[in-house]
Amino acid sequence: MTEDALNDPQTTGQPSWQSKLPFFYGWVIVALAFMMSFMTAGVFWATSVIAIPMREDLGWSLSSIYLGLTIRGLVGAAAAVLLGRFGDLRNGARTAGVLSGIVAAASLVAVSQIDSHWQYLLLYGVVGGMTTAGTGFLVMSAVVPRWFLRRRGRAVAFATMGSGAAAFILPPLMAFLLEWVGWRGTWVALGILTIIFASLPALLIRRQPEDVGLIPDGRIIAPTKQSSASQPVRNFTASEAARTKVMWILILAIAAASLSPNGVPSSLVPMYIDKGFSTQVAAWGFSIYGLFSMLSRFFWGFMAERYHIRTVLIAIGLFTAAVMPLMLILPGNSVLAYSAMAGFGIGGFIGTQQLVWPAY
Repeated sequence: MTEDALNDPQTTGQPSWQSKLPFFYGWVIVALAFMMSFMTAGVFWATSVIAIPMREDLGWSLSSIYLGLTIRGLVGAAAAVLLGRFGDLRNGARTAGVLSGIVAAASLVAVSQIDSHWQYLLLYGVVGGMTTAGTGFLVMSAVVPRWFLRRRGRAVAFATMGSGAAAFILPPLMAFLLEWVGWRGTWVALGILTIIFASLPALLIRRQPEDVGLIPDGRIIAPTKQSSASQPVRNFTASEAARTKVMWILILAIAAASLSPNGVPSSLVPMYIDKGFSTQVAAWGFSIYGLFSMLSRFFWGFMAERYHIRTVLIAIGLFTAAVMPLMLILPGNSVLAYSAMAGFGIGGFIGTQQLVWPAY
């Protein structure tokens, strides 16, 4: 009998250790998802800072370095579709998270040894891209929403704050490491951080509260009867969902809407440097983006609990669309204000898009 079976309250009739905690284990899941999203998004944000010395040392153009980001994003999107089934398996998200974190860390360390462009595209873009779903998307979309009903909006928003925290913390840290150990050593440091913030937290992931004798929002399942509160409104298998028009409309809509949140932030540091700012100042400007991206999750998360997610996403889209052109007309010393506004809008989308799937 497996360790999970031995700890399963439905198998042994004994309460799990998670159900004995003085607080709801769902908030542990949120904290774990926060750490995993911190590292998954953090690698994207860190690359925008590391790209500058890589360009100078290897003689590559910024566009050739950002091609790796594009490939990583496309491969990650394809991997998310393939890994989606793991979210329905009892140990799927946990296994995918641990293994993806290990592979991601190894690929980042390997990037520190590259000397040709194809190696960078293969290791960072293809291999690294295959891991992003396991270390971030799967937990956000398939695990966290299952642990909450009434507080789902704020739970998902808090979990996705990890990506905003990464944008706030990692760019200045990367700028410091670049001065200390160079760009190759900085890639190694990112690999070590990936093990700490992606693989290790994944070990504590549990698919759903019922697996540990709980139900959404924190109540305990009585051992002698099935709780009706845990019954879902409607469950779909992956094959059933794939045959619905709604699923494909949502996939196309989210994919199209994700172009700006992925492309704009990663371009901020080079854009600020082109305006004449130093790497350190540009990195701090990006941190302002991260700070407001993180803080925006509180606002948009609470809005998602009061209004339909469709209405919230429309509001986010209109705000962000109004902000994007401002960089062309604002004076150079307004980059901090622009970073704050962009972070508030884009961060809201990142923090709430996962709520679309359970809503439909």
